[in-house]
Amino acid sequence: MVKPVSTGKMAANPAETVQPAVLYKLIIFAVLMAVAPIGTYFIVLTYFTKGNTIAAAIAAIIAANLVLIGYIVVAWLEGPPGPIVPPSPAGEVKKNK
Repeated sequence: MVKPVSTGKMAANPAETVQPAVLYKLIIFAVLMAVAPIGTYFIVLTYFTKGNTIAAAIAAIIAANLVLIGYIVVAWLEGPPGPIVPPSPAGEVKKNK
């Protein structure tokens, strides 16, 4: 019988591996992906092209691609996660030697 072998990442509690900053970035870019192209479309349609829907659609496509590129750049520049330090018991105090 074969026993499965787990690595340290797989054995770790998933709640310990989730970083709040990553989740916040994902939420921000998801909202931007929904708002930026639609907003760009209507702003360009109303104020810049006076009804030219093709130019407004092209501007919306460019806005969507800029949001995607921004997300990729932010993800690329994000450093690797630091080591996960287990919390120490409440009564334990470190002593310097």
